[in-house]
Amino acid sequence: MRTVIVPEWLIDGTGAPPRTDYALAFDDSGRITAVGPAQEITAAENDAVVHAPGQTLLPGLINMHVHLSLASDNSPFVPYMEAHSDVALALRAVRNARASLEAGITTVRDCGARLTTVLDVREAQVSSLVPVARIVSCGWPLTISGGHMRPFGGEVDGEVGARHMVRRVISAGADFIKVAGSGGGTPGSISDQPSFLPDELQSIVRTAHGLGRRVTMHCTATAAVANAVAARVDSIEHGYFSVPGALFGFDDAVAEGLAESKIPVTPTLQVTRDMVEMAPSEADRELWRRRRDAQWEMIRRLHRAGVRLLVGSDAGWRYTRFNDLWRELEELVVCGLSPLEAIHGATGGAAAAIGRADEFGTLRPGLSADLLLARGNAANDVGSVANVDAVYLAGQRVTLAAGLV
Repeated sequence: MRTVIVPEWLIDGTGAPPRTDYALAFDDSGRITAVGPAQEITAAENDAVVHAPGQTLLPGLINMHVHLSLASDNSPFVPYMEAHSDVALALRAVRNARASLEAGITTVRDCGARLTTVLDVREAQVSSLVPVARIVSCGWPLTISGGHMRPFGGEVDGEVGARHMVRRVISAGADFIKVAGSGGGTPGSISDQPSFLPDELQSIVRTAHGLGRRVTMHCTATAAVANAVAARVDSIEHGYFSVPGALFGFDDAVAEGLAESKIPVTPTLQVTRDMVEMAPSEADRELWRRRRDAQWEMIRRLHRAGVRLLVGSDAGWRYTRFNDLWRELEELVVCGLSPLEAIHGATGGAAAAIGRADEFGTLRPGLSADLLLARGNAANDVGSVANVDAVYLAGQRVTLAAGLV
């Protein structure tokens, strides 16, 4: 038996314009069997047919940057980690991965947790023990001694130490390697300076690539972005150009080198937007407004330079939640992307960046039926993906909480 969906608009995740009078069919295997003009996809007697006037059908979204074990409540990071056991963190991860799924996010890319907590949840999802979004996980990230995200357990120094840690993380089952290439929100780390030395980064990348794993690098400093390009990492998180003493330290030569390298960037702008709206004091909100203005200008310049931009919200960090990725999409549109470009960064472009384009991310025969039906025309208003009507993961319709119906 097949399910045939007939939406008003179909966005296939390749970046192509939306199609009208199109339909999609998938079978009991959870694989898409046909995508094409509605009159050519004839429903058989036993097929289930879903008519969706006024709705957009698009691939299930991919959130390229989350921290499933964090609480989205602005808890101080180090005390939060010290207060929670691995079991408590894993249970939090299950809850957050479920919230993602019900919001139409069928795949989440976890960019750091303590040791194997999220890897264990990933395996539970694969084994159908927990009904949550598909998880792609780095396990725990690599950082220098005293560096950003050190409570996750990945402190390491030197070329040999870095090589050993990469091997340990991959042996534990990591899908990719995450590196803190500069400091960040962890107290004691320095966000406007690079962390690992160039030789250490080269050791990390060579070792990971030799074992068939991609490398992504957290970069909030201009020098860290330059180091990432030189080390030939596979992707960059944040991609902010700050220099000592200044939020804005954009370097055109570094940006040009980044564009030429074809390394994609996941800007994670939603954290700043959320802090502007939710920070506890007006002084805090003003600080975050200045940061937002600087980040908008950085990402606008990267977009104009031709850098590929992907969609990830940094959910779990500060106040950023797991069920409103549409806010990150809207931020990218503010920075000059079209709604279709932004959607591509959360579907086909994202799947390609993690090496899974032959499994999901676009609507074409043979791929997993990861689907989102949303009310409105998402090609005109990217925020309409918040209007979730139905979600399918590998062809299985997701039961939505009452507030998301």
